[in-house]
Amino acid sequence: MLEGLIKDFLLELQAIGRSTKTVEAYKYHLEKFARFCEESGCDFRTINGKESRAFRNWLVELGLKPASVNAAIAATKSFYDFLVEEEEVKGNPIVSRRLRVAEEKGLPGFLTKAEEKKVLAHLANLPCHIGLAFKTMLVSGLRVSEAAALKTEDVLVQQGGVFLAVKHGKGDKGRLVPVTNRDVARELLAFAQKKAQGDKLFGVTDSTLKWYAQAIRQATGVDFHSHRCRHTLATRLLAQGVPIDVVQMVLGHQNINTTRRYAKTAPEKLCRLAAKVE
Repeated sequence: MLEGLIKDFLLELQAIGRSTKTVEAYKYHLEKFARFCEESGCDFRTINGKESRAFRNWLVELGLKPASVNAAIAATKSFYDFLVEEEEVKGNPIVSRRLRVAEEKGLPGFLTKAEEKKVLAHLANLPCHIGLAFKTMLVSGLRVSEAAALKTEDVLVQQGGVFLAVKHGKGDKGRLVPVTNRDVARELLAFAQKKAQGDKLFGVTDSTLKWYAQAIRQATGVDFHSHRCRHTLATRLLAQGVPIDVVQMVLGHQNINTTRRYAKTAPEKLCRLAAKVE
């Protein structure tokens, strides 16, 4: 019965327009909840606060990172909200604020100039479309999934500037993203003009780009992953004095507090505030 209700919930998520990746994430987390119920002998219809804490502790014992534990708790809470609406249970036993695991709030890891130089040098040795994909992420702040999903017609010129139309960002939201480097902008335009309308711009999946990111890390010795491109652009824009709400729009952050974290990693901006003694 539990498995059937989970399927119904996932269908409801699809019906209200949640992205495929979001639905897959909920499925992944709720499979863990179903496994917990089976192993512990808990009836999902009568779970209480003590048993919900047991579920949280079970997730921790699996060795999951705090962020993954909290994501599983959030997914289960949403599932119970659905069960309450469907009158399958009388109340929601998952109280997120009591069950959340403390997460380390490390600062976003931007690339130093030396690291960026090494990465860019290595990109020249990769297939043209792969190198261009990473350069695009570095100067636009796109997520790897957003870069992989770009199509030829998503490269736009508006008022003399080159933009990328992200149609399905995080939360399935679209946005227009500026390409902040002139050379990469020109390269993108020339590259897109050689491809047919409707074609995927870079012709690869996000999994392929993640594989290349790992290869870059091994070849350069730089702790490189695609999200560091995003961190680097955000830090650079804030250091240049770009307003934080503009950086928020570029990155597609729903909450501006997420963007504010990058302000703590803008050393050049801080250095300009210090009085010069020479």
